[in-house]
Amino acid sequence: MENITVIPLGNSKMLQVVMNIVPLLGVIYYDWSVFALLYAFWLETLGLSFLNAIRIMFAKNSPEKGPFVGKAVRFLFVSALILSFYMIFMIVFVGLQISDKQEGVNFVMYLMLLQPTFRFTLIVFFVIKCIELIYYYFIKNQRKITDPSDFHPLFDRRIFVIHIVIVLGVFASQFFGEKLGSHSGVIAFACVFVLVKTVGDLIADKFHVKKMKESENYD
Repeated sequence: MENITVIPLGNSKMLQVVMNIVPLLGVIYYDWSVFALLYAFWLETLGLSFLNAIRIMFAKNSPEKGPFVGKAVRFLFVSALILSFYMIFMIVFVGLQISDKQEGVNFVMYLMLLQPTFRFTLIVFFVIKCIELIYYYFIKNQRKITDPSDFHPLFDRRIFVIHIVIVLGVFASQFFGEKLGSHSGVIAFACVFVLVKTVGDLIADKFHVKKMKESENYD
């Protein structure tokens, strides 16, 4: 790991925290909307589902012989189906009901990825995640200790994060929005988003580090 200085950054806790703070900066300095925050998280989850499907396909810790194309396709299909439900909810409830009441770029610009800072943030995120996949999963052979059944679309932590953020975020947004103005409400929502997502990522990071140690011991 020490030989490639850029790679470990994608797996560091500090970078995770910094990446999670970016949406808050987007709200403060670029008027990102509530919809933009949830949509960015939705796109991240969809992209990670695709990368996890690749992990399933090339996993080696299984009595069956790979590649597991069928399992990967089923995982991606179920994940996309679940995320489609949340997309409809975000467009109808968040995009149409909330975003039109606050300042900022119209939610359609986010939906079509026309907002430059929003688009750039997503590109950076996916570049980092692709580097992680290539380096840790294939070069460091994490796939040797990965079973296709390790991935469950119905119990993805990011789905739970969406639920918590929507419930707590809407409450915080309405409370601070009424007290301090609509933009303060969006900032409050972003703070909840950053806090919940960071906690979820740090918990997941512990399991990832454990996997990496197992992979190194395996080698």
